[in-house]
Amino acid sequence: MMRSVCAILFLVFTFVYLHCYQADILAVTQHELSDGRTHYSNLIGAVLITAALFLLQIGVYSLTGLRRRAHALTYFPSLLFLTVLTAATEGADGRLTFGSWGIALPLLLVAYAALVYAIKQVLPYEPNFNARGLFSRLMWINVLTMVAQFLFVGLFSNHNDVFHYRMRMEQCLANKDYAGVLEAGKKSLARDSSMTMMRVYALSKEGKLAEKLFEYPITGGSKSLLPDNRSVKLLMYNEAFIYNYLGIKLKQPTAPMAYLDFIFRHHVAKQPAADYLLCAYLLDKNLDAFARNIGRFYPLNGKQLPKHYREALTLYTHLRSNPLVDYHNSLMDTDFQDYQDMSRKFPDKTLRQNNLRLTYGNTYWYYYQYGK
Repeated sequence: MMRSVCAILFLVFTFVYLHCYQADILAVTQHELSDGRTHYSNLIGAVLITAALFLLQIGVYSLTGLRRRAHALTYFPSLLFLTVLTAATEGADGRLTFGSWGIALPLLLVAYAALVYAIKQVLPYEPNFNARGLFSRLMWINVLTMVAQFLFVGLFSNHNDVFHYRMRMEQCLANKDYAGVLEAGKKSLARDSSMTMMRVYALSKEGKLAEKLFEYPITGGSKSLLPDNRSVKLLMYNEAFIYNYLGIKLKQPTAPMAYLDFIFRHHVAKQPAADYLLCAYLLDKNLDAFARNIGRFYPLNGKQLPKHYREALTLYTHLRSNPLVDYHNSLMDTDFQDYQDMSRKFPDKTLRQNNLRLTYGNTYWYYYQYGK
C-alpha cells in the first residue's frame, strides 16, 4: 500500500506541476532546444514527461532495491530531472540557460548513489514494522520524504513570476489569444518592459490601446514599446510581426520614438501606429508633444476620443497656463477635481499613493504622478 501511495503522489504532483504551472517554461525550453522548429503541447507534454519520469523511477527501484522506509528515495532521480527540466531561465545574453545545473546535476547524482550505497548497508538491520496501514509509521516516513522532495522541486525550479508571465504572454501571442496576453499577470505588480511591450501590442490588436493601457501594470516608458533585444525582448514570438503591424521592419535597430518618427515621415505607417505614437508621448509624460500631435489623428470635439486621451488632455489643460489645446469635459473635469482633492487629503506620501491607486490606479493621472 505504501508503494501505491507514493506512486499516486508522484504521478499527481508531476502532472499537475507540469500541466498547470510549468507549461510555459517547457514551451520556451522546447522552442530554444529545437531552434523554433517544434512546438510544445501542454497536455501531451505533461503526460509524456510524467510517464517517462515514472518509468525512470521503476528502473531506479529495480536497480537499487530500496524498500520500506527508504522506498520514497527511489523517486529522487525522477524529481531531480523534473527540477532541471523546469529550471530554465533567461541568461544575461538573452538566451535560455539552465544556470549551474550542468555542474549540480552530476554532483547530486553521485551523492545520491553514495546515499543509496549507505542505506543498503543498513537495510538488512532495519527493524521490521508490522503496521502497514495508511496511518502507520512506515507510511508517513515515506509520505514526508515525498513531500520534502516536492519542496525541493519547487525551490530549485524556475518560479520567477515575471518570466512565467512573459512566457505565457508569448504563448498567447503565438496563438493570437490577445485576451490571454492581457490576463497574464494583470493582478500582479510584478512586471518588466517586455511585458509592457506585449500588453501594448495585444491592446492595439484588440482596439483598446488608448482606452485601457493605463489600467495595466506598465513600466519602461516609450522604450518599452518595441523590442530592443536587451531589456525589451521576445524569446519565442517573431518581433517582425509587431514591426509589420505598425509599418515596416528596419534593418538597423532603432529606438521606438525614432522608429515611429521614421515611418510617419516616410509615409509607411499603418493605422495602429497613430495610437502607438500618442501613447508613446503619454508613457514618457510628454504632454506638450501629445497635445501638438493628437489633432493629427482625432477630432478634439468628437465623442470618439478614447478615455486616456481625454484624461491626458484634462491634465494638460490644468497644468498649462497657456495650453495649445484647451480641452474641457464636464465629467473628466469633475473626476480630476476629485483626484486632486483625494491627493490633498493624505499628507503622508505612502498613504496618499496607496489610496489613489485603489481609486484611480486605472487612470493616466495616476500613471503621470507615480508611473515609471
